[in-house]
This record gives sequence, structure tokens and C-alpha cells, in this order.
Amino acid sequence: MEKYIIDRRIEQMKLEGVEFNTEINVGEDISVNLLKKSYDAIALTVGSREPRDLILEGRGYNGIHFATDYLKQSNKSVAKDQISHNELITAKDKNVVVIGGGDTGADCIGTARRQGAKEIYQLEILPKPTDARAIDTPWPMFAKKLRNSTSHAEGCERRWNILTKKFFGENINVKGVAGVTVEWFEKENKMDFKEIPRTDFSINAELILLAMGFVHPEHSKLLVDLGVELDQRGNVKTDRFGYGKTSVDKVFAAGDAVRGASLVVWAFSHARDLSYMINDYLK
Repeated sequence: MEKYIIDRRIEQMKLEGVEFNTEINVGEDISVNLLKKSYDAIALTVGSREPRDLILEGRGYNGIHFATDYLKQSNKSVAKDQISHNELITAKDKNVVVIGGGDTGADCIGTARRQGAKEIYQLEILPKPTDARAIDTPWPMFAKKLRNSTSHAEGCERRWNILTKKFFGENINVKGVAGVTVEWFEKENKMDFKEIPRTDFSINAELILLAMGFVHPEHSKLLVDLGVELDQRGNVKTDRFGYGKTSVDKVFAAGDAVRGASLVVWAFSHARDLSYMINDYLK
């Protein structure tokens, strides 16, 4: 999204009376005690930002990064922020492997292509979706079908049914990934997979991006000091599905922090519902 659109919306919200305090790590720069004393209600909408990791042999090599770290740095570069050479993550003149077949992975592909990557591969453990909507996701459910983004159109090789087995490298730097093709099957009403013999392969790559989704909100000092109850998945627990009161008085939550990483339209809807709930609470 073009940043001027975001800037325009922020300016509108300021004129409507919203006060923004940026560059503040809540829970660290501002204590939870001060937060509770200063405000009559607190809404946690911190998102689900803890990325799913891939703990395999060779994970410690340089050149393996979470997709969000890569994409955030790209945004900073576009904004002309200074990034030190030691911290720079770039795909220029590199072979790139993106592990994960979702929207974040597609964003990595488009960014890597614009940075001048040589070859780009996207690996997904799930089977290739059908071109048409799958019968088990009828409208209005989110359609399960093959999605080709503009990033894919710009060029990459997509592979499905791929299990990443290990990373290999030289000295301290990653040089590629090794994997195997898998076959999916149903077992006790659940889907499972098995490796297909003699399908082992390797891909040479100097940049590997992990885009496998997010597991739950960061369990930061803010959440720890607030003492809000978490559910079995590590999300903030509320009295309603997707939003509501937490286990702590006058603390509410909504969005991905409660539901888990999901579609932005759910965040919009739940935030609106939560605002009505907080308004009634304040009355």
C-alpha cells in the first residue's frame, strides 16, 4: 500500500481527536502501572507478530531471515532510512528461497525481484490448490483455490508438497536448502503426509526467507506485567470470540492478538465491536 494513503488516514484521525505517541515500547518505556493509573480503559491490539520458526540443521547460518524482518527493512529503505551495511538484508544478485506459500511469501518474492535477485523459489509443504474454488470452502467462506499474485507474475518457481529438511552452508553463510517431496493422505479424519522415496533435492541459495505465518502475539513485558490470561495457542484470552474483556479489569483486546493471524477484515470488524463494548463500559 502506498504510504501516502496511510499518512492521509493518520492525519484524518488526528483531526478527529486521536493522539498518537510513537517510538514508545509500551511496558518498557511506559510501565503497566502508569498505564493503568492514566487511563480508564486499555485496548490491546498488538497483533500476532511472533513468527513461526523452522528449527532445522543449519538454522544458525547467516542469510536466513524471518520474512517480516526482511520486509520491514525494505519499507525503511523505500522511506530513505539509513541502514548499516552489517544489518542490510538484500536479494541483489542472489538466489533466493522463500519458505511458505501465503501472502507474506508473495510479498517477499516481489521485493526480492525488485532488488535484483537472480533466481527465486517458493516452497510450500501443502498440496497445490485447484484453480477453481474447492467444494469444502463454499461462499461466503474464504475460498481455497490457487492464487497468483502480481509478485508471482513477475517471476519465480513455485513448488508444492515440499518438506524442508536442512540448511547447508559454507563457513558462517548459508548456501542453500535440502528438501524432499511429500504425499498427503487422510488418517483418522486428519490430514498427514509421508516422504516420497528418492525425491530428495537441494537448491543453492544465498538468501532464505521464512514466511510460514505467525504463532501468537509477542509475549512481551507488556502482556507479562498486565497479567492477562492466554489461551492454549498463546493468544490473549477474551470473553468473546475474536474480541472482548480480558481476565484483567479494564483491559480489553481484539484483532490478531486474540484470534491469531487472520484476515484484516476480521480485525476491522472486531475493533469496531470492541469500541462499542468499551464505550458501554465507560458509561
